[in-house]
Formats: sequence, structure tokens, C-alpha cells
Amino acid sequence: MIKQKQRELISLLVRSKNGYKSSQELAAELSLSDRTVRTYLKDLKALIESNGGNIVSKQGYGFQLEILDRTSFNLFLIEHHLLDKNIEQSQCREASERKHYILNLLLLESQKIDVETLSEQLFISSSQLNKDIAEIKSQLQSYELTLKKSHSLIYVDGEEKAKRHFIMSYFFHEESINFLHHLSYFNQTCEAISFDTLTIIILDECREANIKLSDVMIQNIVLHLSLSIKRLQSGLSIQNLDLPLSTDSTLEYQVAKRIIARIESIIGFHFPKEEQMYLTLHLMSKSNLIQNNLDEELGGSLANLLAKIQQETGYPFWHDEQLKNGLIQHLKPMLVRLQQNIKLENPLIDEIKNQYAEVFRLVKHYFNQLPNLNNYDVNDDEWGYLALHFLASLEKLKNDQKAKVLIICATGLGSAQLLKNRVEREFDERVKIVATRGYYEIEPAMLNEIDFIISSVDLSSKVFKVPVFHVSVFFCEEDVQAIRRYLSHRQSPNSLPKNALPLVSDDKKQNHAKYIAQLFDEIAADYFYLCQQKPTKQAVIDHLLNLLSVNEAKNFKQEMNKQMEKRQAIGEIIFSPTIVVPHPAIPVGKIAKIAIAVIPEGLIWDEHYQDIKFVFMISPSIYQNSNLAMMTKAIVNLIDDLAIQQAMLKISDFNQFKSLFIQLIEKGA
Repeated sequence: MIKQKQRELISLLVRSKNGYKSSQELAAELSLSDRTVRTYLKDLKALIESNGGNIVSKQGYGFQLEILDRTSFNLFLIEHHLLDKNIEQSQCREASERKHYILNLLLLESQKIDVETLSEQLFISSSQLNKDIAEIKSQLQSYELTLKKSHSLIYVDGEEKAKRHFIMSYFFHEESINFLHHLSYFNQTCEAISFDTLTIIILDECREANIKLSDVMIQNIVLHLSLSIKRLQSGLSIQNLDLPLSTDSTLEYQVAKRIIARIESIIGFHFPKEEQMYLTLHLMSKSNLIQNNLDEELGGSLANLLAKIQQETGYPFWHDEQLKNGLIQHLKPMLVRLQQNIKLENPLIDEIKNQYAEVFRLVKHYFNQLPNLNNYDVNDDEWGYLALHFLASLEKLKNDQKAKVLIICATGLGSAQLLKNRVEREFDERVKIVATRGYYEIEPAMLNEIDFIISSVDLSSKVFKVPVFHVSVFFCEEDVQAIRRYLSHRQSPNSLPKNALPLVSDDKKQNHAKYIAQLFDEIAADYFYLCQQKPTKQAVIDHLLNLLSVNEAKNFKQEMNKQMEKRQAIGEIIFSPTIVVPHPAIPVGKIAKIAIAVIPEGLIWDEHYQDIKFVFMISPSIYQNSNLAMMTKAIVNLIDDLAIQQAMLKISDFNQFKSLFIQLIEKGA
């Protein structure tokens, strides 16, 4: 049995497998004694060796994990739930983050990648990585770019102009520097030159010179240049920047000179040579001016500091790899400034200290503890620059927490834009609009990435596994209040206390009871199937279709089958590992009905879902479906209510099912 601290020790070794860690460093990170760490390492050595790894010790350096059999060692990590402890790789585990990382390598850093090597680095299978690469290939196609293979290496092929077009749209969309747009200074001064223009200039010149910069590094330079322009407008500039004379002959200096010249032609005033030298310093910090081992040293110190901040404040900075990379790239030239006593004015310092005082104090308090800064007297201007990185991280976190919304409209682009603008005006701080689509333009993958749908089209005959709000294209106050109530409930996933619920009059209670009774006109005992055996998928579908086909046209079953296949092509009908909701793309029947199968023994739906317990087959009416939306909400509520699912699997008749289903209806009312 591996102790918790031993598990943490293994995770630390995995994270730092490319370098040595002394027992003192490991002890400090684990809050243990040096002796205890050495004992744990001795105890773990045999276990790790038997699972494809080796703990190497080197006098004067410390300990390092050596992986001899990648497959065996990955299985060991998975078996002991240790993979999630690996911060560096967990950032790439989600498909979107992996793809971002791969595209960064292929396009911004112009690398050729080996699938086998990269799969080992990311702790995923080659087949999974190939799936990610296939999706990347699809993304590149619309920009006339292709992925090609030379020997075992994959690279992006296409015109440089097309590559830059893709880079701008993928890496440097508005959200990537979203926080900067919220600062009043940037709102006032962006007219001089836009972020997009600065990004394009930097991207053009660096790629022409084959200087490889990450997206984080480019954003840092954009921030630096934006602030430089403000400083120069205020009569401030860098003084006494003492770099070696040989700097003038470097490639980075020539690139900085071209960047500055292009900016000067747009903004209409001159940059002093010191500003050009300082931009050179930023570019060189990525390549050969500052030693590569400083990245590793700063990375280790920052990881420890961010972990401490998260533990003591609750801010989730420890997991933000982009924040960590941005801080490393900022700290390298900052350390040069401090060493040479270069004063860098920060035009945002008053705004940061007044409007973001808590974050400013946090940065100042914790970064005073960073070993690399211990020997310097850091002024508030420098603390303010560091605070900007944390404010951007918090802005990103806020965006991640926003509800993701899909807006569905008819084909009219004007009405779609009108609805989108009204939703943004009302809920800009609480929702993120993923896309605006016509109903037949919905992509199945998109439905997996949203929290709810706002639709000006009546979708009551369709079923989605997220809530759907049918609204007027003018987004009236009633629509706003309905979504506001949902968002308020969404922020508190647990049930609200009864005294927090709005009061309901007796008349409304009576109407509500009557409404629920009407809803069960669509769920009658005649449409209920309690299956005590383990049936086949087709047997259940045929049985439910037979129940629903009563009093319908002769070709009802045939049409339902055809339309259910079409609906499944639009989007997923499997709502959870236990619940499936087949229904037609367009209504077929005369009367709105729901047939339900409860299967305690479960059935095999497909190779991925082999224990389906509930099948809700919905047949909307071609005429009217006024009550159907409330029923589908109840089905959605069932997904997360595992207690009611378990209770339903123990019923013996329809009335018991009905009483439980009413609870779900009331929960969503």
C-alpha cells in the first residue's frame, strides 16, 4: 500500500524527470524531513523498478526518475491514480489543450513532431494522439494548409501567408488578451495602434527572421510595446540600458529595429534607441542571451510559489501553465533590469493599485519570497507588471466559469445578430456565446461543449441534453428573467433551501398541479414498459414503437425509424451512461407521446454504452407540443439525480414510476 506522501513523491519525480532533485528540495516541497524522503525513496525503488522505471541517484545532484519501459510505467501511474498529479502533462490531457500545444509546436515554433515521442511526453496513446492530429488537419484545411510527413516527422505545409492567417485567428483572437481590453488605459489608447496590428507586425518580422516564439511570448511583447507607447506619450522612456556593444550585431537587434520602424510609421512618433534595445532584450531572452537553465530554475521556484498561493488563498494559479510560462518570460528581462538598476515606469500602476489592490498585495507579498528576487529591491512599477499576468489569469478563469451558450435562430442573419447582441448586453458577465447557428447548421460536437441553448425557433419537438430556452428574437423581459433564474440556480448546484424559493400563491399551486396532471396525459400506463429481462436494443425500440403507433398512420413506425436516424446524425441522443432518448428530427405523430422502458438489468446500446437502464422514446406532435418541454426537462434532471435513478430501478408498476417522475418535473418547474 503506497502512502499518500509516497504518492506525492512519485508525482514530483515524474514532473521533474528531465532533471535532478536533491532530497532537501523534495523534502521542502513535501513538508517532510530530508531523512524521511530518503527512506521513502529507498522503499519505493523496488516498486518503481518492477514497473518500468528507475530512481537514479547522483552525488552532488540528487535524484532523478528514469523511465525504461514507457507502457509499463504509464500503466503503473494509471493503476495507482498518479497520472493526475502530473501538473505539466495534465495541462495537455484535455483534447483542446493538447491540440493547442501541438499547434504551438507546429506553427509558432515551426517544429516537426514525432508522434511516438510526443505521445510519451503527453502520457497518451499514439492512437489518441493521431485522432488529435486528424482534427488539427481538418482545422488547417480551410486555410489551405496540410499536414505532411517526412520520415517519421509531421509538419505543416503551405504558404507562409496562410500560416500567419491561421496563427492570428487561432492563437490571438480577442479572448487571448481579453483582460487588457478591460483596463481603462487600453480602452483610451488603443486608437494609436491596435493589439491585432502589433501582433501581426511581431509575427511577420519574427517569422521572416526564423525567430521562434510561443503564443505566450508574443503576447508578452505585445503588452510590452503597448505600454512603451503609453510611456512615450507621457514623456517617459527607459534610461541607461547597458547591454554589450555586440548586441547591435545580433539578429534579434535587427528584428527589433524593423518592428520599431513599422510601429513608428503607424503611430507617428519616434522610439528612442533604448526602447529598441529593450525589445531586443525580450527577443534574446527567448534564445541565447539568457541561459536555458534559468527557465528550469525559475520554473521550479514558480511552481512551488504558485502551489503555495493556491493552498493559502484558494486562487487556482497552480494549474495555469500559460500563467507560469508568461511569468518566466517576463521575469527573465526583469532580472536583467534589476541587475543593471534599470527603472521601468508602469503607466498602469495607479489603476492597478486602486482597482485591483487585493491582487497587487498578493503578488507583492508572495513574490518577495521568490528566491530569484531575494537580493533586489523591487519597486511598485515592477510589482504592477507581475500583477498584470495574474489579473489576466483571473480574467481567463472568469471566462471559463461563464455558462457556454449556443444561439439558434432561423436562417436570417440579421435576426440572429440582433438576438446575440441582446443576450450579450444582458448577460455579458455570466455567459459566453459559443456560436450562432441555424437549426440545420448545428454540429454534433458543438452540443457537447455548451451549457444551454437560447433559441428563437420552437424546439419543443426536439430533445437536447442541455436546457433550451425558447425566446422572442427581441429578447423580452420575460425571456431575460427565465434565463436569470436558471443562471442563479446553476451557480448553486445543490438544491436551494425552501425559504430561499419564491412564494407561490394558492392559485398558482392549483394551476401547477393541474399542469402536471396534463403532462401525464403524455405518459400513460399504456406507453410504459418495465422489462425484467436483459433485452436487445432492437427489441426495446420495436416494443416502444408498437406502443406509440396506436392511433397513428400506418407508416408511423417506418417514418419514426427514419427520422430518429436523422436526429441521431444531428447530435447525440445518449444523455448519460444509463439514459438514452431516441426521438425524430421532425414530428411524425398526431399526438405528443412518450414511451418509457425501465430496464433494471440494463441493455447494450452500442460498444461504448453497454448498461442502458432507461429508454425515453419521444414522439412529438405535428400539431402542438405545449407540455413536452417540461417533460424533457424532467428527463434532463434525471441524469444527475442518481438517487431517483436507483429508486426507479426498484419499482414494480407504473404508479410508482409516476410518483418519482413527478418529483423530477417539480424539480425543474
